[in-house]
Amino acid sequence: MKKTLKLTATLMLLGVLAFTACSGKKEQNIPSIITQTTAPAESSVPDESSASSENTAEPQRKNKDIVILATSDVHCCPQKGFGYAGLYRIREKFLKEGCEVILVDDGDEIEGHGELFGTVTQGEQFIDLMNKMGYDVATPGNHDFNYGPDRFIELTQKAKYPYISCNITKNGKLLFEPYVIKEVAGKKIAFVGVTTPRTMGYYTSESLFKDNNNKTIYSFKGGNKNKKLFAAVQAYADYARKAGADYVFLMSHFGQAKKYNDWDEITTLVANIRGIDAVLDGHSHDAKKLELTDADGKTVDRIAMGSKFSRIGYVRISGEDGSVKTQIFNWNSSVSAAELFGIKNEMSEEVDKSLAEYKDIFYGKNGTNNNPLFINDPNNVHPDGSPIKIISKTETNLGDFAADAFRIVTGADVAFITADKFNEALPQGDVSMRDLYMVLPTAKKTVTVYATGQQILDALEWSVHSYPEANSSFLQVSGITFQIKTKVKTPCKVKKGKLKEIKGDRRVCNVKIGGAAIDPEKTYKVTSYLSTITGASGGYKMFKSCKRVKMDSRLDFQILYQYMTENLKGVIGDQYLNPGGSKRITAV
Repeated sequence: MKKTLKLTATLMLLGVLAFTACSGKKEQNIPSIITQTTAPAESSVPDESSASSENTAEPQRKNKDIVILATSDVHCCPQKGFGYAGLYRIREKFLKEGCEVILVDDGDEIEGHGELFGTVTQGEQFIDLMNKMGYDVATPGNHDFNYGPDRFIELTQKAKYPYISCNITKNGKLLFEPYVIKEVAGKKIAFVGVTTPRTMGYYTSESLFKDNNNKTIYSFKGGNKNKKLFAAVQAYADYARKAGADYVFLMSHFGQAKKYNDWDEITTLVANIRGIDAVLDGHSHDAKKLELTDADGKTVDRIAMGSKFSRIGYVRISGEDGSVKTQIFNWNSSVSAAELFGIKNEMSEEVDKSLAEYKDIFYGKNGTNNNPLFINDPNNVHPDGSPIKIISKTETNLGDFAADAFRIVTGADVAFITADKFNEALPQGDVSMRDLYMVLPTAKKTVTVYATGQQILDALEWSVHSYPEANSSFLQVSGITFQIKTKVKTPCKVKKGKLKEIKGDRRVCNVKIGGAAIDPEKTYKVTSYLSTITGASGGYKMFKSCKRVKMDSRLDFQILYQYMTENLKGVIGDQYLNPGGSKRITAV
């Protein structure tokens, strides 16, 4: 069976590598220049005078085939499928034949989709790998913003290749260059970038794209059934032609997904534009080669690269007649190309090194926990033997530890964490980042806001509205203490499972922040999950209009890790000895 698998995969790889050799002398280096435009203001008309170019040290030779290799939606899997090692091998094959090779990516490289490699460093490891791979240009994907726009912008500044997208703006100005031109083999090859407008508000919380005054400052031009987006793509495709481009390729993180609005499909996008030679598409994780029809009725090839390195896109421009051919390389084996063939090259070494660094960071023992921290009742179980989750109805030492981490690391006055965010207890003994990740495995961001004492009182009232029954919205807290009057019926009025209003005698009393009685008129700094603060989860709509102090760049489990290693000097001590916490929440 193993021999059959290896033979099948061998034939697959040979099929990938058995393309006709390009004409011209063989060479290892790729002589090229990037002609990068300066994006005009939103209201201005593109002017070809803004285009510029830089002469290379050696002259460009004509009549050589140009090969474009495209990846997309790798999602933190540098070692799966073809992997970077396989991509490197394929590129070397074409270079040795004398072809010019351009390497592009259509987004969603740096976010894991369940893969933690990359998430641990919030994408930085993947920017490093792409730099070492020698990418020429990339388009942002929707998930590239999951760590927040500021973090993604920071990462793009570390990239040695440009990111392009013609439809992402910040404060009305293009965030990235809309296109680039690569000049190779005597031809000018333009790439126009476009990113799905469903990024903001659908795939990634719209709150991430707001400033500290709660104003949305980013746009993906998705209004009016994407007409603005179509116009932008067309404008910059035309602009690239005016700048001398012989070919214009659309690099789109758009996808073919009919479950959304029809105008959000790549089919509809191409039908509304003209002058594109081929589409290199990502986002929907399919691996289809489609023949689309543009606004002039011309057939345009669209190729997509699946996900997690299962596919590599291929475009070949003939140096003889200028024709364009497209193809998709497939890797359908669960065994990676590098593993099956024992591929060893510069990128296999870099990937192995990065994986080792990740494992050391994530699985290495970096602290000690002196006492078990609980989410379940340590003494009782349900009649069927299943655990009783007490973190959903009462304070626990694990809740205290996590909430303290949020408050102390972010510098807030008060921290809240809803019970539904907790996944596993933290056992006594050695602690790794992986252990902390399993406590809070959402890998989500926190935000600190200015909230009034009254808003905090309202939040506490909602937290205990079903007490003593379990409630996924129950808050584990830090920096604050309070009591619950158990004989008072909740004043929270609920409609369709959501808080409508708070009216009547309150259950929450004797509330203190930092040891002092809470002032309903005073403003405090409150930190919690972004989804909690915005009311997207948990029902805490009272914070929705709060002004931000800051959006934290770290993910939840990274905050726990920093608190343990830096603030607690690597030891989670006896301040968290009691399974029931430190009496921050008491019933009277």
